[in-house]
Formats: sequence, C-alpha cells, structure tokens
Amino acid sequence: MRRVQNACTLLFLLLPTACSTPQTAQHPTRIVEIAPNGAWTWFNDERAIRLENGNLLVGYVRDDGRIAVTNYDPATGERHESILSGEGAIEFDDHDNPSLTLLPDGRVLAIYSRHHKDTHFFWRISRTPDPRGDADWGEQRVKEVGVRNTYANTFRLTGEGNRIFNFQRAINFNPTITLSDDLGESWSDPIHFITAGTGRQRPYPRYASNGVDRIDLIYTDAHPRDHNNSIYHLYYQDGAFHLSDGKVLRTLDQLPIAHDAGERGTIVYQYSEEAWGPGEGPDDWIPGGRGWTWDVAYDSEGRPVVAFQVRRGEVTGDGWEDARIYYYYARWNGSEWEKHFIAHAGRPLYDREQDYGGGMTIDPQNPNVVYISTNAARPFDLEQLDDVPLNPGDRYTLYRGETRDGGRTFQWTELTPEATDDQLRPHAVQNPGGPTAVVWFAGQYEAYTEFRTRVMGMVEE
Repeated sequence: MRRVQNACTLLFLLLPTACSTPQTAQHPTRIVEIAPNGAWTWFNDERAIRLENGNLLVGYVRDDGRIAVTNYDPATGERHESILSGEGAIEFDDHDNPSLTLLPDGRVLAIYSRHHKDTHFFWRISRTPDPRGDADWGEQRVKEVGVRNTYANTFRLTGEGNRIFNFQRAINFNPTITLSDDLGESWSDPIHFITAGTGRQRPYPRYASNGVDRIDLIYTDAHPRDHNNSIYHLYYQDGAFHLSDGKVLRTLDQLPIAHDAGERGTIVYQYSEEAWGPGEGPDDWIPGGRGWTWDVAYDSEGRPVVAFQVRRGEVTGDGWEDARIYYYYARWNGSEWEKHFIAHAGRPLYDREQDYGGGMTIDPQNPNVVYISTNAARPFDLEQLDDVPLNPGDRYTLYRGETRDGGRTFQWTELTPEATDDQLRPHAVQNPGGPTAVVWFAGQYEAYTEFRTRVMGMVEE
C-alpha cells in the first residue's frame, strides 16, 4: 500500500482551494472544498455532472433542509450556489439530493423529492447552460404520481430520441419509472418496474447509462436489515429489460417484473449461510453476509462493472459497532460475473442503519479504478474476515485503488491520511474523454437526518 502523506495533504484541510497533491505522475490532482454545507444519499444519480464548459455541477442537501447545487469552476476555483427547493420541498434529510441531467442544448434538468413524504416529485430546468444562482433556474414544477415517492435516477438516451427515464421509488414502495419525451417538460404516468412485497419491502437499485441506448442496474431483494439479500443485474435496451447474457426478461410494455414470483435479474452475489467448500472463499460469498448496492459503470467493451458491499453482524462482539462491511468489485466477462472481495469497509456509520458504510464508487472514465471510504485499520488484509480492527478514532478515510488484473488485486493510495473528520460517500463524475473528478462529503455524520458536513472534490488537471 502506497500512502500520499505530505504537507499539501494537511494544507487542504486548512485552505482547501490551495492544495495540489500529485496522486500519480500522469494525473496531478487538487483537493478542494466545493460547498461548505451538504450531504447526499447514494441512491440518486447523477449527483454531479460536468457542464459543457467543463465546470462541475454538484447537488446536495444542506443542514437547513434546502436542496442545492454548486457550480464549481476547476480553472478558477469560483463557486456559485443555487437553491433549488421551493415551497413544499424543504426537509433535513440526505435522501432528498437532486438528480442532474444534461439536456441537448446544455441546460440542466434537476429532479428531487422529499423522503417518502409526498405523492409527487419536483423538477426544475436551468435557463442557461452555466447556472450560477437562483435566477438561472426556471420555476419549480410538480409531477403528481399518486403514491408517496422518493429518490430520482434520471438518464437521457440519445438513441431513443432523447427520451428521459426517471427511476424512483414509488408504487408499492418499489422501483418505478416515469418517462419524458419532451426533454423534461412533461412526464408520463408512473410505471411499476419491479414488484416485491406488499408495501414495505423495497429492492435497492443502482443505475448507470451509456447515454445512447442502454441503462444498467444492480438491485437487491429488499433492505439488508430486513432480508438475506442477494444482488441481481439487468439492463434496458431496445425497449426491453435483459439478463446479463442478453436474454429478454420483460419488455417495457410488459412491466412490472415479478420478483417474488421468481422473475429476477442475473445473480451477481448469492446470499448463503453455507460454509465454504474446497476452493471456495470470500470471493464467492461470505456466510451470512447480506448484500447492498453501490455503483455501476462500463468497461471499454461496454460491459458492466459493478461495486457492492456485504455486511455481517456481531463479528467482533454483540453490539451494532461490531458488525463489519466488506467491499466487492465485479465484472461481466461476456458469459459470467467475476467478483472479488477487495477491501474492508470497517463498521457501520451508526446504530440505526447498520448497513450504511463509508461508500465506494467506480471511475466511469477508467473502471479499473475505484474509490472507497473505510475506517478499518487494515483495510486490505483480505485474509481476515473476523479480526478487523478500526482506525484510531474510528475515522473514515478515502483510498484510490487500481487493478490491472480484472479486480483480483489492487494497488491502493490513501488520499486523506491527515483528515481529522470523516470522509464519506465518494462519487466519481462522468466525463467521457476528459479528466476524472471525485466528490464526497466530510465532517460529522450522525444519521441521514443529522449531519454537519461540507462537500469536497478531487479534480484531475
């Protein structure tokens, strides 16, 4: 394990816009504070996008309950915040961060909702390709969907006439789709996507899109505190949802997918309580380990690469802090999923959500690269599953990992070794053909309705 430990790393904590840390000789980076107040959940995307002028637009929820975006210029360090949430859209809850989508003319569509409070979602469209304040956004509009909803994951497919898909949680508390064929000016009635349970069971999907003709997702059976979760993969293309090998499961017109009746995506991770047999180990499963989803990207051949976690309770004792979370990386090789246990995440963030880890993300520009947040003292001691001590002070720090063998091994760089507070939920920003930017939040995070955090970023020059 290589560490980046120098005076500049400490400097960014004191004067964030001044620091320049050489991560590698090819990719010098700067760590900056993007917004002094903000956090997000990881079930809304895109959380951050590149504008046409190269600026970053990052969405988040402030600790006053307002939903906001900051336009950050990497060249000058200028930051401009806009408040999106108008009447009825204010709530101190990190689930409410907006989904951001670039429209063909460079303007931005932002969709957001409160956390399962309302039977509608909100949206705005920027008046300019470079929104720098509240006046640069159109009016807040409301789409009634008839049932309480939360989350937004919005993707525009140029190969389908710029149709926009918004994946959210709505009907039956399940994954639901609304569509727009006029660039966000109006929305279809909601379409029940995956049906599971009778109103409280909810599969947790994570999505990605190539922006042209395909949307991929991984998803669970339910919340991992309630169910022995496996993880499944599907993709949308040509009007249908496919298994990983291309077989059609259901067309868009035939939805919903009946999960409880056995209609399921291709298995990426299979839950099992069985002990390993000869030749088996944590790359296959962790006995009693429940899965949850983190990220999806594409390799150079357009095949999906995914990141997920597995959690076991009472590993080092019988308290909530004795649970342990394990990070995984998996690739579809054209015929099967190859998955690998790659790092320890440490313990959960807090007692009421024992599956909340520090977070992980895949670089969409280079899916051989991942970023993780962990508070494990020995995060890359993969021989141990039970002996997983924590950092002094239990602080979560960030690492960058790169693989050259499909995920079997990684070379790791510690990015925030001198940080004195938690560094959480990294998200690598899509920027096809351009430099990578990673955003996260740092500070004190006690719960999804109790945090005092600032939005940070690492920008390749």
